[in-house]
Amino acid sequence: MERFEIWQAKIKFEDADVIKERPVLIWNGQVFLVAYKMTGTNRGDGQDEYRIRYWKEAGLTKPTSVRLRKVLRLERGDLLYKIGELDKRERLTFEFRILP
Repeated sequence: MERFEIWQAKIKFEDADVIKERPVLIWNGQVFLVAYKMTGTNRGDGQDEYRIRYWKEAGLTKPTSVRLRKVLRLERGDLLYKIGELDKRERLTFEFRILP
């Protein structure tokens, strides 16, 4: 797993003992995986979300946002399959959005 890859993963929801399959954006794959939760719901391109501009090129089936405040700690077994990766034209913009 490499930074900027998008994977389908098993995600446990915070408010219930429900596990659903959702896309995640890999940020760090060292000891454990650090990933960002993604959503197809358009809440706008505000501070807390990054709207992916090249979503088709990333392998996604619909417009998607990365939820910047929803950092996930995953194990490799939570990942199901690779969907694609964030387009190279978008990577630098995304990094600037998450850096302090």
